[in-house]
Amino acid sequence: MKRLKHIFTNQHYIYWLFVFMAILPNFIMFFTESTSLLTRIVQIVLPLGFYAFAFTWARKPGKMFWWLFWFMFVDAFQIVLLWLYGESPIAVDMFLNVLTTNPGEATELLANLLVAVIFVIGLYGFGIVMSIVSLRAKATMTDRFRIFQRRWSLPLLLLGLLLLVVNIFTEKGFRVQDDVFPVNGTYNVGLAIQRAVKQSQYEKTSKDFSYHATTQRNDTIPEIYVLVIGETSRADDWSLYGYERNTNPGTSALNNLVVYRDALTMSNTTHKSVPTLMSSAGCEAYDSLYYRKGIITAFNEAGYQTAFYSNQQRNHSFIDAFGSEAQEVEFFKDKVSLMELRSANYDDELVDYVKKRLEKYNGGKLFIVVHMYGSHFNYKDRYPRNEAYFKPDNVISAERVYRRELINAYDNTIRNTDKVLAGIIRAVEAKGVNSAVIFTSDHGEDIFDDERGRFLHASPIPTYYQLRVPLLVWTSQSFAEQYPGAVAQLKAHAQLPISTNLVVFHTLLDLSGIDTPYKKDSLALSNKEFKTQKRLYINDHNEYRSLDNCGLKQVDVEMFKKNKLQFP
Repeated sequence: MKRLKHIFTNQHYIYWLFVFMAILPNFIMFFTESTSLLTRIVQIVLPLGFYAFAFTWARKPGKMFWWLFWFMFVDAFQIVLLWLYGESPIAVDMFLNVLTTNPGEATELLANLLVAVIFVIGLYGFGIVMSIVSLRAKATMTDRFRIFQRRWSLPLLLLGLLLLVVNIFTEKGFRVQDDVFPVNGTYNVGLAIQRAVKQSQYEKTSKDFSYHATTQRNDTIPEIYVLVIGETSRADDWSLYGYERNTNPGTSALNNLVVYRDALTMSNTTHKSVPTLMSSAGCEAYDSLYYRKGIITAFNEAGYQTAFYSNQQRNHSFIDAFGSEAQEVEFFKDKVSLMELRSANYDDELVDYVKKRLEKYNGGKLFIVVHMYGSHFNYKDRYPRNEAYFKPDNVISAERVYRRELINAYDNTIRNTDKVLAGIIRAVEAKGVNSAVIFTSDHGEDIFDDERGRFLHASPIPTYYQLRVPLLVWTSQSFAEQYPGAVAQLKAHAQLPISTNLVVFHTLLDLSGIDTPYKKDSLALSNKEFKTQKRLYINDHNEYRSLDNCGLKQVDVEMFKKNKLQFP
């Protein structure tokens, strides 16, 4: 017992414990990252030299633990991230997701990260306890011990700095703020705070923005246009895209439906993808979002009645701001408790709201945006139990061993999305006026699809499954007869490689006959001027990267080839 007490109160042992805790993520990332060998060596040598030297600055390492507590916090966050995604430093989007993810979704995710969360709480919680023990103990680290540690750690720190300089000058694309942990994690936190502040000022910075939109059609012509934004729906699980399971019984029975076979999202995160779908920012600098309003404003300016229905809670994002531009706004889950969110969250109610709005429709021009909850995990809570078509679907835990149950439950969510979408289209069709409905998803999902064992979405490095999404355009018979040229163009472009975040905004404006200086005919699927664009991905730092430069692996490229999709 005395021996154990000596170990736990010995300042020298506590010193090594803190050094180990501080450098642990760096050692893990040596094996997980796809950066060069030199970069990974720098990522160990430089921080290890720094930590080992820094913990000798005070006679009690517990004091330095608190001075360096930020790094301990970042370390804990990083280990959870590595558990979830298997690679990559903490991303800006990860911090922003904490701010913009609905509580129900967040708790569902955390429930399936219990092992990682318990590990980091246990390890770094133990570190906090030991720091208190260190501070309260009478003993200190001996001068001899501290001098010895400095004699090897300072040269190691200098060696790390030398290798860092070599890395900077010899490796193209290497940046300290991107490639060396915990510098990158700290830098990304700063960016996340900066973006959150800019987001909070959005109402002021966008106040004077106008699309100067006008309609080119007679005001007396009745028209209805609907944008339906799905969530976490990957095209590979839609039977419309060749999936062997019947996941689309509703939409496959529709007439005048155009399916775009090679459609990709430009972001695997909701808080980026949905705003770029609802604005023209996809083809501009991403930061234009901070001063530009959404597509609903363009329809407002053109004299349309507008409505926005969301099966999600407000989360202080651009989605809230763009949705609130509508004349009628409903976020269904604003008043729902956390437990209710977690127990069940179906999209069926969206059909009822659209039908009620259409019952009030007595002519004129109407634009509706619908935002689903879609296929967010936990999948089995996204559809009524009596609609569990694929079984077994009771997911015990989000692990590879339960992939069959996960896929069954996920495919059931796709059937529910299909039912809701078909219901909305049928309701619009029943009005018998010129109308069109566009559906796409914000991003896809990983479900333990290959040897990487990736799960969910929003990872710092995307995958094929997170990028390929469904894109559907339906037009009414009345619209097809009135504008046969537009329908012909929609069909003519169905096989081309598409970026959803580029085309949705401009296609809606083109279909509805709205003109604005921000509209680009070359990005409208219904326009004869349409041209394919180089497909890009918006990375963590809001930089537009080509598909072959955004981190996709060879296994992803093989999936593009297998499905005969264009890459890059």
